[in-house]
Amino acid sequence: MMKFRAYLSPSDRHSEVLFGLIMVLAITGTVGLETGSRRVVLSAGIGACIAWGLVDGIIYVYTNLLERGRIALAAQEASTCTGVGCDLRKIKEELEGTIVDTLGEREKHEVAQHILVRLKPVENRTHATRDDILGGVAAGTLVFISGIPVLLPFLFLDGVWAMRLSSAIGLIMLFAIGYRWGGYVGRNKLQTGAVMMGVGAVITGVVMTLGG
Repeated sequence: MMKFRAYLSPSDRHSEVLFGLIMVLAITGTVGLETGSRRVVLSAGIGACIAWGLVDGIIYVYTNLLERGRIALAAQEASTCTGVGCDLRKIKEELEGTIVDTLGEREKHEVAQHILVRLKPVENRTHATRDDILGGVAAGTLVFISGIPVLLPFLFLDGVWAMRLSSAIGLIMLFAIGYRWGGYVGRNKLQTGAVMMGVGAVITGVVMTLGG
């Protein structure tokens, strides 16, 4: 069984599920309104799950390669740049937007100095590693499976009832994603779930209006 936690951060997992869910909701809504055929809806939905699962997996691997290259370049620049305080400034720039921002200026400076003292050349690996590939597979799999529950009603029902049940499942899933996300970031779970459900519904509606 794929261990998503081993390869994807909580943020990545929530994002992949949310993306897959909204994508399939938009596809089923658009195709369902245009054709009314559950066979066509299922075909389009499953095809979209597979296609976007592959795309998202590839993007995950590519993003990892870019991030690793950026870190290697930053380490190289900090080790070779000239000028008073240039190396320390490079390290501080890399720490922006991380948990270090919660520290005071003095503590930030000390952390940057500690990193600089221990800084070693980082290999700029441009090839995908095993973890990159497995992470990409995990990301693509999450996108795929997150859309399946929304498609299930079209296996048993036709027309408007399938659409209504599919939409209800999608909204419940959106609420669940927001609820879990709220717990992860320390926000009110019910409120975050309701907001996520509303935002997801609006995004889905906009995508459907624009033609899927």
